[in-house]
Amino acid sequence: MSSRDYSGHDAATGAVREQEGRGLDSTTDGLSNLSRLVAVDILVHGAQPRASVGERMGISAATVTRLVRPLLDAGVLVETELLRTPGRGRSAIALDVVPDRYRFVGVKLTRDTLYAVVTDLRAQELGRHSEPLESLDVRDVVAAVTAVVRRFEADAPVPVTAVGVTVGGHVEEDERVANSTYLHWQDVPMRALLEEQGLPRVHLANDVVGLTKVQHWFGAGRGHASFALLTVGVGIGYGLVVNHERVDTRISPISHFPVDPAGPPCPKGHRGCLTAMLTSEAIAASVSVGHRQAVSFEEALILAESGDAVAARTVRDAARGLGRAAAAVATMTGVERIVLSGDGVHLAEIEAESLYEGYREYELGEPEADGQSQPDLVVQPMDFFEWARGAAAVAIQAEFPL
Repeated sequence: MSSRDYSGHDAATGAVREQEGRGLDSTTDGLSNLSRLVAVDILVHGAQPRASVGERMGISAATVTRLVRPLLDAGVLVETELLRTPGRGRSAIALDVVPDRYRFVGVKLTRDTLYAVVTDLRAQELGRHSEPLESLDVRDVVAAVTAVVRRFEADAPVPVTAVGVTVGGHVEEDERVANSTYLHWQDVPMRALLEEQGLPRVHLANDVVGLTKVQHWFGAGRGHASFALLTVGVGIGYGLVVNHERVDTRISPISHFPVDPAGPPCPKGHRGCLTAMLTSEAIAASVSVGHRQAVSFEEALILAESGDAVAARTVRDAARGLGRAAAAVATMTGVERIVLSGDGVHLAEIEAESLYEGYREYELGEPEADGQSQPDLVVQPMDFFEWARGAAAVAIQAEFPL
C-alpha cells in the first residue's frame, strides 16, 4: 500500500494517492488528481461552498467548479442546502459527500480477541462487535472475520463497500502478513484468503498504520499538517504524518529507543529503552519483582494510583520516559502535535506531572530560536474499537473516491 495519504489541507501541492488495482467504478476511473483531492478535502472537512474549497487549495472557484463536475456526475459529491456566507444576504450552495450511502467494516485482531466496527464514509461508528479468538489458526481467524462481516452485512441498510483488517506486525503491500509476533503468523496471504470467502474488497494494514490514518482524517490529527502518534501497551507503536503525508515508520527502532540509561534491560539487552520501560509486560514484571508475587499490568496501575511505593515509582519512571520519547520525536520531526495513546496510556494520566517533566527536560527556559514552541502533547486513551475504526479508515482511504 502506498505510504502517501492526503488530508486535503494542502491538496493542491501534493500528489494523489496511488490506486493500486482497487477496482474503482468506471465512473471515477478518469478523475484527475486534483478532482480526487477536492473530494478528499470535502470528505475530511465537511460540507462547504466551492469558494472555501478553492481558498484552502489555492485555486479559483471556477477551477473548483470544473473539477467537481465529474464528481457530481459520478455521485461522489452532491449539492446540499444553501449555506449563509459573510456579507449581506449572500449564500452559496455547499458541496458534500453522502456518508450514509456507504458502509465500511473495520476489524482489529489482537492475540486473543477480534474487535470489529461498521462505519459510514466518515468513519462514524454505527455498530460494534467483539469476540474471543479461540484459535489463532489462520483458517479459524479467516472464518471469524468472515462471520462478523456477514453479520454487519445482514444488518446494514446498504451494501458493505469494503473491509479493512489490521494486525500488529509487518504487513506487505496490502496483501499479506509477513510476520506477526502476536498472532504467531508468518507469510500469510490474508487479503486473498478473505476475498476467497466472497467478502467485499479487503484492505490489510499494520494496526498502528490504521490508527494513524483514522486520526489523520477523522481524529486528533485532523487540521494539523504534521503530527506524530505514539502508542504504548502490549507493544510500542509509532505513526507519523508530515506535510499532510503519512510517512512509513519502522516500529523496531522506536520500540528500542533509549529513554533512561539507568533503566532495566529489555529482552534484547537494551538498557532503559521504551520496550523495557513502557510495555505492559515490563511494567507488570517490575512491580511483580518488587512485591515478590505476580502482579498484572492493570493491578500495577491500580497500585500506583493508590500510592503503592513500588508501583508508583515504576509508573513514574515509565511516564517520564514516554515524555522523553515524545520530546525526541518532536525535535527530530518538527510536528505540530503528538498524540499519546494505546491500551497502556493510562499510565500517562496517572503520572501526568512526570510525563511533562520528561517532555520538557531539555528545555532551557528560553524562546526557541525560530520562535516556535514545543508541539501540543495530547494524551488520548483509545479502546480497541478505535483501533478497529482505524481498520475501517484503511478501507475508506483506499476506496475513496468511490
